[in-house]
Amino acid sequence: MRHMGGLRRFAAASVAGVCAVFALAGCSQMSNPTYDLGNLGCASSSIATVKTIQSKVTADGTLRNGKQVRADDGQVFVSAELHLRSDDRHAKGDILTWVTDDVESGEFFSVDVNARDDSSWPDAKVDVTAQGARESRACVGPSLGKTPAQIQCENDQNSGDIPGDRNCEDL
Repeated sequence: MRHMGGLRRFAAASVAGVCAVFALAGCSQMSNPTYDLGNLGCASSSIATVKTIQSKVTADGTLRNGKQVRADDGQVFVSAELHLRSDDRHAKGDILTWVTDDVESGEFFSVDVNARDDSSWPDAKVDVTAQGARESRACVGPSLGKTPAQIQCENDQNSGDIPGDRNCEDL
């Protein structure tokens, strides 16, 4: 009888383990949603906004490619790529996210673990699951590893201001 109980526990644990693997697979799909960037309300963050946030970045690097999204509740989520000074100019950096009720106030709060670890802005009461947070991060995604000159070149090509055959990747 003891062996039967042990086998039942082993079988139950095996089934639970398999279910956990499938549940985690489902969670990973839910935690990395895809977005139609045209519908997100992505806006470029002003130089002043990025400089204000940069003033409390503690990592040895600079913020670039700042984007922001206004959530339905009025909060503004600002995300930017942290480009470390030791990285190649086209290396993809981490995305950091902050939130504020008013961009002009100069008061920001760290939303994600990267912003909390790499800046001295206080912790936000929300996390990356808040409406607007992941969206602002998605807005930064296509610009990861790109310099401001490279992004300007690509924008100029898309608008027809410069020939489309120019190589923007070297900027």
